[in-house]
Amino acid sequence: MEHMIQHIESEQPLAIVFNKVISKITTLWIMTRPRIFDDIKGEEAAFKMMTYYQILLWEKWLHKVMQRLQEWTTTIDEYFDEFNGSWEYYALSKRLDFLNEFGGDDEDYNPDGSIKTTDITREQLKYHTVFSDLYHDCVDIVQDTKPTDLYPLINAIEANSRVSIIDILQKVSGKEITAYTMGDDGHLRPVTFADRELHKVSEMVEAHDYGLVIYTTALLMEQLTKGIETIAKSNTVFLDNHDLLHAIQCDAEAILALNFEDARHFKSNKTISNDKL
Repeated sequence: MEHMIQHIESEQPLAIVFNKVISKITTLWIMTRPRIFDDIKGEEAAFKMMTYYQILLWEKWLHKVMQRLQEWTTTIDEYFDEFNGSWEYYALSKRLDFLNEFGGDDEDYNPDGSIKTTDITREQLKYHTVFSDLYHDCVDIVQDTKPTDLYPLINAIEANSRVSIIDILQKVSGKEITAYTMGDDGHLRPVTFADRELHKVSEMVEAHDYGLVIYTTALLMEQLTKGIETIAKSNTVFLDNHDLLHAIQCDAEAILALNFEDARHFKSNKTISNDKL
């Protein structure tokens, strides 16, 4: 089945912005996607193919960031609501779930074949702690993406804002194209050159704002995932970590709501500014 660009099914503020970004890169996706073998031949094919696969990665990152933030808030809610904020209770329960679904090693079972539920070591629990569920110990587009990796996406949406469909049609046809818009009196009127230029300025400002959201989100996600990784790979996972988990949840909720100033790393990071874009 042919891949189609998908929007994010969420009404959260971050998803709304991400969906507008997805809409802006859809035209570029249509222009670069290969449809027949001839599309991968010629001098421009390599550039178009690279751009096409970049777009697929951009789309994947946008979707996975939303998914990861929602998973973090849901997992931490579960940790406190169902497991009373106890790291050991959580890990023991998740270990049982894992063994029931996937099986385990000989040391996980009693002589009669039942799953051991006593004398469980920390070594047996370390991969089932709440921080192990927050961190993905594998190749992962959220954890492995740097803010600078998204500069091409930011550049693409800003470039898209500087070109209108009318400009493209006029260049292709070599003729003046007249578009119409609904006037204040309810009647159609021609779109003037001034109208088009004003619309371009509005689109460019909007694209810059979207770029700032993308960059800021990427930077905050990078720092959040690094912090989670540090805990997941240390003995701190064997503590209840109430304050830290509440802080991570607050950060995730702040990013989802576009309230970046409420995130801990936004307050402490002086690199987040309009000058970056």
